[in-house]
Amino acid sequence: MNTYRNVAAALAACAACLSLAACSAGITTASTATAGPAGSSRSATAAAATSPSAARTAASRTIHVDGGVGSFPLPTGANVAENVSTDQGVIIFFDRVSPGKVADFYGQALPRAGYRITTNSMLGQSSSTGAFIQFTGHGVTGTIDALSSFTHMGVKIAGLGTKNVTNITFTPKKK
Repeated sequence: MNTYRNVAAALAACAACLSLAACSAGITTASTATAGPAGSSRSATAAAATSPSAARTAASRTIHVDGGVGSFPLPTGANVAENVSTDQGVIIFFDRVSPGKVADFYGQALPRAGYRITTNSMLGQSSSTGAFIQFTGHGVTGTIDALSSFTHMGVKIAGLGTKNVTNITFTPKKK
């Protein structure tokens, strides 16, 4: 399980470096979305299913997430490499969706699924872009980190490429 945390930490560190570099260069843009209506459907299996509510906004599917989350929206085209529970929460890794599309998709899909977005930022420097989204709802806090290029010191997950890599981390809220 430490491998997944290490990859998530590496992806977050790369996003943070991109963020710092972009901020110092003055090329960061950010936006924050507001909460929308609750009402996500629950998925009974880990298999992807069509999500009618998100389909009104953008083509999507859902994935089952343990830890009481239930179903969670995924953009169409996402290649899920891992969906794993750890003692600290749940981590999902996927690729094949650009950071811009990740930010646009989750900017609409999260409020529709009953989550409140606290941060939705696009970052860019040179030929690399990234998206950083923080959200809360359904008893969890979450972070979505997406990078257009992820090549971090040999950190790899089987089935996960190095282009357009996204990491979603769910952490249960402390009671």
